[in-house]
Amino acid sequence: MPQTLPTAIRNYAADGHLEIDWSDGHQSRYSHEHLRVRCPCASCRGHTPAQAKVITGKQNIRISAIDPVGNYALKISFDDGHDTGLYDFSQLRHTLCQCNEHQSESRTEEIQ
Repeated sequence: MPQTLPTAIRNYAADGHLEIDWSDGHQSRYSHEHLRVRCPCASCRGHTPAQAKVITGKQNIRISAIDPVGNYALKISFDDGHDTGLYDFSQLRHTLCQCNEHQSESRTEEIQ
């Protein structure tokens, strides 16, 4: 199966959200806060589940830079100085997406 790649990335810093259009036609939307508290780096997630940190107090966080990493991820830097998270495309497209479609799927999974 071919990898789904971003075709456009729009950062709305004033509103605190990011949008990504994907090669499969899907459009994802993420709040900056959601991306920061779900950062996949080892410092935030730990090397084991027991080492994972609970990150709070990021309601007003903003993305300060977005850089591509090869053909598989984005390095997202935040205005609190955190810049070690590499968000792979699969994670962004499927796991972290906050669009209505994925929010409905999450609610359905919680009910079951």
